[in-house]
Amino acid sequence: MKSITSYKAVFFDLDGTLIDSAKDLSFAINQMVQELGLAEPSLQDIKNWIGNGTLKLVERTLDFNNIEPNQIDLNKALELFSNAYRECVGEYSTLFPGAKELLIKLLANNIKLACITNKPLEFTEFLLQQNMISQFFSVICAGDNVKFKKPNKWPLVYASEVVNSPLRDCVMVGDSQHDIAAARNAGCDVIAVSYGYNHGENISIANPDMIIDSFIELL
Repeated sequence: MKSITSYKAVFFDLDGTLIDSAKDLSFAINQMVQELGLAEPSLQDIKNWIGNGTLKLVERTLDFNNIEPNQIDLNKALELFSNAYRECVGEYSTLFPGAKELLIKLLANNIKLACITNKPLEFTEFLLQQNMISQFFSVICAGDNVKFKKPNKWPLVYASEVVNSPLRDCVMVGDSQHDIAAARNAGCDVIAVSYGYNHGENISIANPDMIIDSFIELL
């Protein structure tokens, strides 16, 4: 696989790739379940459930408690979670080693950057700002400002159009099977990080083009 600096654009996933956000999400989920009188999942449970957006995270928490919610129950739980997450988003999150340095290196090489995540835009923008990396991205494709979310190719196709780079000249960097599937569906290369969440599964099973243990390897 070619060097990352030989691409015209690099697309980054957020949670579990650029930022370790599990503690924020765990805190908000635990606030939610306390309000509902339910059992608290562990931090590892939360890590295994991240990747399909906040609605799915709430659904998995209710399923953990053996609850099959109707729409009213789900809306209530999602509102409780969202309110708690607004209060803590970014508070416990940290950039993974080498993340900011890599973003700086890529921009220095005139490479366009996009953030492509299934997290809602409101929380995505705040998390990027809290970690002082929002200025690096030309486009943000979040879970609620796109037609279709990952693993659909649509966010990657849209991002490539915005940055005016053919998909063959783009690479996706992510931590989950959904990132890899989205890249395959779009026809672009994909780099996976080994330290991410990916529902507790080894990322090698999804067969990315490259696996790295740290962004430092790409500097």
